[in-house]
Amino acid sequence: MRNLTNRLAGVPLQAVGAALLLGAALMAAQYAIVDHVHSAGLPEPEQWIGRVTVQWYWVLFPFAFIALWARRRDRERRLGRVGAVMQTSAPLAHIVVTVAAIVWGGVLGKGDLPDAFMMIEMLTYVFYLGVLVSGVAFLLDKGARWWGAAVIGGLVLGFVVQYTDAVILGVFGVALIVQGLRRTAPLDVPETSGAR
Repeated sequence: MRNLTNRLAGVPLQAVGAALLLGAALMAAQYAIVDHVHSAGLPEPEQWIGRVTVQWYWVLFPFAFIALWARRRDRERRLGRVGAVMQTSAPLAHIVVTVAAIVWGGVLGKGDLPDAFMMIEMLTYVFYLGVLVSGVAFLLDKGARWWGAAVIGGLVLGFVVQYTDAVILGVFGVALIVQGLRRTAPLDVPETSGAR
């Protein structure tokens, strides 16, 4: 686990920002597709199609947030670690549901997964709570407060007004790309030997 954390800490800010920007674009695309389908009275695309195309933000966002935490883990201590662990629930749930949807709907042709199986998506609430915990950890970290504001702002405003989460996280991604391009060395990457 320490090796994985060290590798995530070394991911350039440009790559983290690009992951956020791509995730935000995919999220906005999903919103737009769903809005169009509903306004036109069309049936929604099959579940497995959405899972293998636009819903990869369930992997990209946790990757980016955990990579940011890994850079600052020596300052954020237990709170940041708890938030990072909680965020792993989203990609795990996404992979399980995507594989099941491909087999159930794509291969077997049985349509969407049964509601009972989709209860696994409740893990996304663990992810949301983890994002909130990580955002608070960033806010308490003097060197990463604006990260916390962006993370919490994207999460909270996304529940209130559609598209705001995609916009805020997209802007956050661009800001990280710019910050990464301006710095020649990674921002606050702990030494590998001192990682906990």
